[in-house]
Amino acid sequence: MDTRPSNTFNKDRTFMVYLNEQIKAPTIIVLDESWANVWTFPRKRALEMAEEQGMDLVQIRYDQTTMTSTVKMVDYGKYMYQKGKDDKEKRKTMKPTVLKEIKLNYAIGENDLQLKIKKAIEFLKERYNVKFFIKLKWREKIYANKAIEKLVKIKGDLAEYGKSQFETPKQEAQGYSIILFSK
Repeated sequence: MDTRPSNTFNKDRTFMVYLNEQIKAPTIIVLDESWANVWTFPRKRALEMAEEQGMDLVQIRYDQTTMTSTVKMVDYGKYMYQKGKDDKEKRKTMKPTVLKEIKLNYAIGENDLQLKIKKAIEFLKERYNVKFFIKLKWREKIYANKAIEKLVKIKGDLAEYGKSQFETPKQEAQGYSIILFSK
């Protein structure tokens, strides 16, 4: 019947589109291009009907309990073109999540720390996520407890502006970090 590829790749994920002979459900509910319910057919009759009209069957939904597949009778090329345009439009309207990173030293002074916290409050109020990172080099690794204490203190100070996914800071290759998500 149709030898066109059924895999469509999006930038952020892969999804599978079942087309014509790949639809294995014994009962098929056919929708036309305007999403109107045409009828319920056996699989073989639905495939014949689509071939007679020069259209393709594209699976929209599959119900495992009743073993029925809801398909749309469309021109496959036009359908995928429109689907790509719709996805692109959705990506335009979505606001990307931006992660602002603030780097610290484990021995940072109290005034400097308050300045960094003040900046983080501004970021969190603007709906940005903030990552605090303390890098420990060479022998500084023996002060890991101080770094963890600083990050826990920061998390406590910013509790009303942002929340963290984890209770304790995350250990990374060269230090510790904590991410605060805006409320």
